[in-house]
Formats: sequence, C-alpha cells, structure tokens
Amino acid sequence: MHDGTFLGLQGVHRAEIIGIGPDGRAQLLIPSLGETPAFAQSLVPVTVASVGRVAAVTMMDDQPLILGLVQPLVPEVVADGERLVIEAGREMTLRCGKASITMTADGRVTIRGTQVLSRAEGPNRVQGASVQLN
Repeated sequence: MHDGTFLGLQGVHRAEIIGIGPDGRAQLLIPSLGETPAFAQSLVPVTVASVGRVAAVTMMDDQPLILGLVQPLVPEVVADGERLVIEAGREMTLRCGKASITMTADGRVTIRGTQVLSRAEGPNRVQGASVQLN
C-alpha cells in the first residue's frame, strides 16, 4: 500500500473529467499535477455524461481514484447571449406567482396563468394532430 502521496499529490484534490478511455476509466486533468491528463479508477459511476464535471480525487496504489463527483449547490445557468439551454431529466417548471410553464420528459408542455396572451407580428399558428378550442 502507498502512503497517499503521488507526484506531490496528497489528500483529496479537484480534477476535471475530460474524457472516458476505451477501458471505461475516466481521463482527468488534475490542476495540482499540471496539464498532463491521467486515467483514474472510480468508486462512483463515471460515464460519458460525466465529462466536464468536477471530481474529488485521491491516490490509491499510485493511481488516481475518483471518490465522487462534486455536486453543484444550486442549478447553474450559463448564458452567452446567443443561446440558453436548461435541461432537466424528468420535469422542469418556470414559475412566477400564479403563472407557470411546465415541461415533462414525455413531451408535454403546460402553460397556466390567470390570463394568457399570444401575439405575433407575423403568422400566429396553432398546429397539432387535433386542435381543441374551449
């Protein structure tokens, strides 16, 4: 067993998951080790969806070991002025007072409010397999 030190890495450090190797191990950038990527074993599931996430990493037998993925404290929205994407796995609701827009994973969109106005300078189209009014 090793004493927990590897290339100056001791204790728990932050690392960015930058890829998944052909053997399923995560490829990491560990800032305290410089710009050289390293492959790591993991105690938690790490998939392609984990790329870009921050992981807590320590050393075990001279190999980086992912202890877990750092969870954001609150949802983070990044806007670049060009496009904004907010994703949820099952359901998302945007709410302000008595008004709300709810979207579900099965494709349903529900708009609720005390009054709903749809206005367009061009065509204002309503399309669907069937359209029901009142």
